[in-house]
Amino acid sequence: MITLLISALMLQASANPPDALPAPETVQTEPAPATLDRAAAIAGVNAYLNSITTLRAHFLQIAPDGSPSRGVLSMSRPGRLLFEYDDPSPIRVIADGTTVALEDRDLETVDRAPLRSTPLWWLLKSDIDIATDAEIVDITSEHGFLSVMVRDPDGQMEGNIEFVFDEANYELREWFVTDALGEVTRVSLVETEADVALNPRLFVIPDPNEGRDSRRGRR
Repeated sequence: MITLLISALMLQASANPPDALPAPETVQTEPAPATLDRAAAIAGVNAYLNSITTLRAHFLQIAPDGSPSRGVLSMSRPGRLLFEYDDPSPIRVIADGTTVALEDRDLETVDRAPLRSTPLWWLLKSDIDIATDAEIVDITSEHGFLSVMVRDPDGQMEGNIEFVFDEANYELREWFVTDALGEVTRVSLVETEADVALNPRLFVIPDPNEGRDSRRGRR
C-alpha cells in the first residue's frame, strides 16, 4: 500500500515557577480554535486535485516496519501514475487508467489490481468530489495542515487513507494508508512540480511474458 503519515508536531507548554504564581487578572488563556469550515475545506481539496493534469515529485515512503524507500512519482490525470523506486529497489507501481500493477523487475513479475480497488482511485479519477467518492471519517486543521481521512463506503477497499494538504493552497503534501490489519504506510512528497511534460510510455504496464519470449528466441 502507498501511504503517508502526518508528522506529529509538539507544542511546548511553559510553566510558571511555584513561588511566582501570577495574579488571577494576569493569567493568559489560549484563544479558542477557529471552527473549521468543512464545506470550504472539501471544496478547496476538490479544486486542487481536479486542477492537476500532470505532476512530478520526489517521494519518501515509510513502511510499517519503519524502513524507508525513496523514488520519483509521476502522475498524469486522469488515471495514470508511476512510482519508480530508487536503486537498488526493483519495484515500480504503475497505473494505466484502469489497472494498477506492481512490477518486480528482479523477479520478472507483474501483479495487477483494478484501479477502483486501490486508494489511488481517489487521486486519479476524472472528476473528483471527495465527499461523494468516499466516506469522510474526519477532517482536521492543525499547524497549517489540513488532514482528510476517508474510507470506501462500498467496501471495495479495506482500511482507510488520510490525505494531508497545505492549508494555504491545498497542495497535497503526504498521505498515509492504514490497512485492514492496522498497518500504516506513509508517503511524503517533496519538490513537487505541476504541469510537466511526461512521456505517455511511463504509464504502460509491461508484460513479463514478452521479455521471456524474446530471450527464448535468442537462444
